[in-house]
Amino acid sequence: MKIAVIGGGTAGHMAAAHISKHFPQFELYHIYDSKIPSIGVGEGTLPGFPVWLTEITGLDYPDLKELCQITIKYGNCFENWGNKHQQFMHHFYPIGDTYAYHISADQIVKILQDYISATHIDKKVIDLKSDGITVDIAFEDNTSLQTDLAIDARGFPKSLNDNHLKLSLIPTNAALIRQCPGYDKRLVNVKMGEQLFQYESATRAVARPHGWIFVIPLTHRTSYGYIYNSSINSAEEIATDFDEFLSLEGVEFTGKQKKLNFPNFTQQTLFDGAIFKLGNAASFLEPLEATAIAVTLQQMYSFSHWPLGYLSQQKQRGKLKESNVQVLNRYLLKNIYKLSLFVGWHYAMGSAFDTEFWRFAKSNFQQGIQKLEDQEIIAEFEDYLQTGFDFDDPINQHEIFVNKTTQFQAIEDETNLAESNIKTFSQFPPQSFAEVGYGMGYFPEI
Repeated sequence: MKIAVIGGGTAGHMAAAHISKHFPQFELYHIYDSKIPSIGVGEGTLPGFPVWLTEITGLDYPDLKELCQITIKYGNCFENWGNKHQQFMHHFYPIGDTYAYHISADQIVKILQDYISATHIDKKVIDLKSDGITVDIAFEDNTSLQTDLAIDARGFPKSLNDNHLKLSLIPTNAALIRQCPGYDKRLVNVKMGEQLFQYESATRAVARPHGWIFVIPLTHRTSYGYIYNSSINSAEEIATDFDEFLSLEGVEFTGKQKKLNFPNFTQQTLFDGAIFKLGNAASFLEPLEATAIAVTLQQMYSFSHWPLGYLSQQKQRGKLKESNVQVLNRYLLKNIYKLSLFVGWHYAMGSAFDTEFWRFAKSNFQQGIQKLEDQEIIAEFEDYLQTGFDFDDPINQHEIFVNKTTQFQAIEDETNLAESNIKTFSQFPPQSFAEVGYGMGYFPEI
């Protein structure tokens, strides 16, 4: 059975490496035009990524630090968000024991290439056609290839159309990226209550007048990105405030900057029975909670379970049951809707800045959530809000919160042992709702 992975970026290489590892019986083609550059910025991840990367490569943190300049990520430090605290942390759980990585996307791609067993075709794909059973792949040089399945990981669509759904809860749509020298001291200091906590390494999300800035430390450089709304502020305004921020940080920037426009969207149909959209080709949300790679993993795991797991046991391809195709699409669609709701919620209390962007961001969430049609997702979101509120205040009673979350995690582990799946709102457990909700002042202090 022939499978094509189309795309030379992070998602494409992850898919090709994953299939090489878990489905070696398939005849795999990895197709991408090497002349097309990938975005290649520094990226944050969630805890599932280190587990997956070690599973695929056998490499642990010390090896990866040496090979591709990754650093440990213990969570996100939010600065100037909401109306209560100057800083708050959104950890991974159990706190202190669980971590993710900060990665250089282009370096991870180079690592994964060594673990891909596929026929590489270095051509530009100009068209994909599917009848639900086979895929016809047309190349720019007028040649073609027919496969049984294709994973389309070619990145953002050139434009949105009726096949895409806009995720309107997200108030940003552009980024200005700057790469600066790496700094030896990556300690992040966070005051919670009367205590000062130090983290060896964490992603910083710093609210600024026109949006927010991510700070992602690698061993050889630090990636900074100003996330904003291009309909509200010009690139010149962003660059001016970016300069001011870096000056306050004591960071000198002399290189080239990169401007990116991005859609917050999801495909209405990720899988048609033969073509599966993956990564940024399937959906995208702004990078506030580092969900891009986590979503790619979730999509990949779901597609591996079905249909790849099913097809690996079949002698002939055959047409897949339409009801199963619909179940997969509904599951993945609900997942991205939940993520957009969780990320959009971060803007609900505004920031330390009373500016046009933050007034828009705050009202956009308040108005947008009232327009959501999926009452099941809203009800689940409200349940997680209540569970988060029921935790002790993570800021003013941090040690009690840490102990309670550890106990909560142990109970979840025990009750979900058969499923090996902790209950989460997409990627985020109730503890996340507690830290973000109390941190930005959404929950009243008791």
